[in-house]
Amino acid sequence: MKTTSLIGALLLLTTACGRLGGTPTPLPTVVLDIGAAASPSGPAASGGVTASGFISSSREANLSFGQGGIVQAVHVAVGDSVRAGDVLVELESTPAQVELDRAQRAVREMTSAAGLAAAEQALALAQQEQDKAQKKVVALTYPRATESFIKNLQAQITLARRELAEATQGFNHLEDLPDNDPGKARAQVRMSEAQANLNKLVGNYNWYTGQPSEIDVDLTNANFEAANAAVQEAQWYAAAVRGDPIPAEASGAKLTALQEAKGVVLAAQARLEATRVISPADGVVGSVGISPGEYAAPGQPVVIVTDLEHLQVETTDLSELDLPKVQIGDSATIAIDALSEQAVGHVVAISPVAEILGGDVVYKVIVTFDEQPAGLRPGMTAVVTFEGPA
Repeated sequence: MKTTSLIGALLLLTTACGRLGGTPTPLPTVVLDIGAAASPSGPAASGGVTASGFISSSREANLSFGQGGIVQAVHVAVGDSVRAGDVLVELESTPAQVELDRAQRAVREMTSAAGLAAAEQALALAQQEQDKAQKKVVALTYPRATESFIKNLQAQITLARRELAEATQGFNHLEDLPDNDPGKARAQVRMSEAQANLNKLVGNYNWYTGQPSEIDVDLTNANFEAANAAVQEAQWYAAAVRGDPIPAEASGAKLTALQEAKGVVLAAQARLEATRVISPADGVVGSVGISPGEYAAPGQPVVIVTDLEHLQVETTDLSELDLPKVQIGDSATIAIDALSEQAVGHVVAISPVAEILGGDVVYKVIVTFDEQPAGLRPGMTAVVTFEGPA
């Protein structure tokens, strides 16, 4: 009875509502479907993978000195724009500058007009000695005298022998006389002079008609080779003084001294350059970690220069479960919170090493911009949606 009365009351209430409104309004029908889940919205609905990240520079230089020293000057502050080659920080460099000046002065003296004149004079003298040595080598292969000269020597020898025979015969006739006899003395002098003249003529004949010994040939050739080497070294040195190119095998004491002097200049320049921190590229100063008067230790970071023209996104929470869905070259949509805009990029790198974030295994992915948005700065947060192959 109670149930029947409740149903009746509900029917009367429904009828009364319809009459008051003029037009009956159907009640909403609720359908419960246990087998179907609510359809999600956002990137996950299309199958994309999403990860958080931040903006970083692909070119950031953390600069330091290779040698220690007292900082003399800091030329930049945080936020300054710099160009490649700009000097950012300098150490006290007076000793290095003095050393460089001394080394450069030595090279200038060696390569001055006077130095070049001396080098060319030495070359001329070496060539003169080379010519003399060459003539002696040539003389080894040709007769030392003409045929007529040899016949003339033979005739002189014939006359000298006759003169010696007559002088000997004349002395023999007077040999028994006392030694202080003038006639005997004149005969002895005549005989001695005739013998000396004959010996000289025979010696000349033997030299002009004879062949050089093996020792003479070796010595003459060795002298010629030494003269050639001296000319070559003098040519190399003169070329080096002029500043002309020389081959790698060039040698010589003077050339070695000049090259060592130039090497000292290069070493001094390197030591002076080591007192300066120079920007390797265009960018913006992100950090200055030293002040004038402080000691900068070797390797101590003093300036960070960031390239704002080549920024990228580094993800921080891409799960190991989503990693297989991301490949290098995939396109991505990048939402930048600070700029309230989206940009398009693509995956350029995936870290092979995992990181742990709140107990989860994540991998860093690098995404570059196809067109970098204006106003983008390192450190801004971003959300990356990986869209799959481009």
